[in-house]
Formats: sequence, C-alpha cells, structure tokens
Amino acid sequence: MQQFDLAEIIELAHRAAEIGLRYFGKAGVERKADRSLVTEADREIERMVKQGLKAATPDYGFIGEESGLSGVAAGRPYWVLDPLDGTGAFVSGLPTWSFSLGLVAGGEPAFGLVNQPITAEMYYTGADGRVYRNGDYCPAQPPRPVDSQSMLYVTASDTHRRYGITFDGKLRTLGSAAYHGLMTGRSYTAGVLQDKVYLWDLAAVLAINAAWGIKVATLDGRPMPLSAWNEDYTLPAALLFSAPQLFDEVAATIVPRTSCAT
Repeated sequence: MQQFDLAEIIELAHRAAEIGLRYFGKAGVERKADRSLVTEADREIERMVKQGLKAATPDYGFIGEESGLSGVAAGRPYWVLDPLDGTGAFVSGLPTWSFSLGLVAGGEPAFGLVNQPITAEMYYTGADGRVYRNGDYCPAQPPRPVDSQSMLYVTASDTHRRYGITFDGKLRTLGSAAYHGLMTGRSYTAGVLQDKVYLWDLAAVLAINAAWGIKVATLDGRPMPLSAWNEDYTLPAALLFSAPQLFDEVAATIVPRTSCAT
C-alpha cells in the first residue's frame, strides 16, 4: 500500500518536466568522474525533487544519481531518482529523455513513475497495483508473435560489440533505460535488453513492469532481486524484459560474446 500522497509525487514530476523543457537544447554540459554527462537540468531537477520528497515523506530515504544517498537505512523505504534519464539524448536534441522516480520498500520495487516531457506521457503505478498513463488505466498490450516487424530495444550503446544477436526483428536503442522500460507495454515490443545500467535507471520501470506482468530476468532466466545488485548499484548481469510467452524465444537470440561475457 502506498504511504504517500500520489498527487504530490505527480506534481513533483510535472515540475521536473518544466525544468527539463526549459533547459532542453541549451543546457550546459559537463563530464562526471566516470565520464558520463551531466547538465544543469539534471542538478536542478534533483535538488527540487529531493527537497519535495523530504517534505512529502520525511521518514523515507533517498538515492539520487547526482547527489547519492541520504537517510537510507535497513528496513526503511527509499526513493530512487534519475532526474534526467537519457542525458546523452537530452544534450543531442533527441526527444527520448525521461524523468524516472521509483520507491523501494521491503527490498522490492514498490512504486514507479516515469514522465516523458516531450510526448507529455506520464506512467505510474497506482495503489491498486495497476499502471496508469496520464491518469487513465494502461494495461500492457498483448504481445505479437515475433517477426520482422518486432522490436528489441537495447540500452547499452555497445551491445553490438558485446553480444551476438540473431533476433529476426528490428534492433533499436533510444538512449533511455526508463523509456525502453515503458516500451515493454507495446504489442510490437518483443523485449528490452537492459545492460550497463544503475538502479536509478530501472527502479521505476521495475515496478511498472511487475504491475504489467512482464518477465524480468537474466538471459538464462534467473531472477535478479535488488539484494543481488552490486554495491555501487550496478547490475551484475544483463536483464531481459519480455512478455512471459516470448521470453525464452527472445533470450535465445541474444548470446554474450565469449571475450565480453557478463
């Protein structure tokens, strides 16, 4: 059960979108120590949202991509924020960047919200365990059989070097793990390969995909509970998001190259 005011969280997501849109196309860009990109928009959104979450849920912890941990303790729910998922897309002028906010409670993804400012679409999980889009119930579409028009989305830009992929359909990367995580609800999506990502990239869509009934597992079908993630919040192995009836078929087309296996 959600122990927060959903309307307050949605309002924070709308305010985050306004900040992102204000900076889109003209944000100053820097490189962090890990060589990833960060902009003024990332930092301003995170400051605003962190402050808002503290006011709305003072007993919850917080993990943010830009500011790290605050108040995270065993047994305590905590928010996980990526203020601007897809910073590379954002600074390149692509529309596929997202605001991603998840809540972890009891060691499991308990709530997820992803806002896509350019398309004006906000997806989130409700207290009833269902997924909503802009306030309307949004079930996952029934998956189509895999054919030449099916989509396999990959998050890591070097996927073609690290995996041998024989998928019969189309291979796409949109620059945002959160955006990819929403594509699982579309009938033409056969799967999404999430690799080389952090918890803040996936916390929200893990909750959304669980509500949709999407299977999320390693390529050999093993579950990946949050307790098995690395201490730096990275994935120890790639995860495939796919409808249960398609999972094995899609997984069989994705083979780690021997020299780059995860």
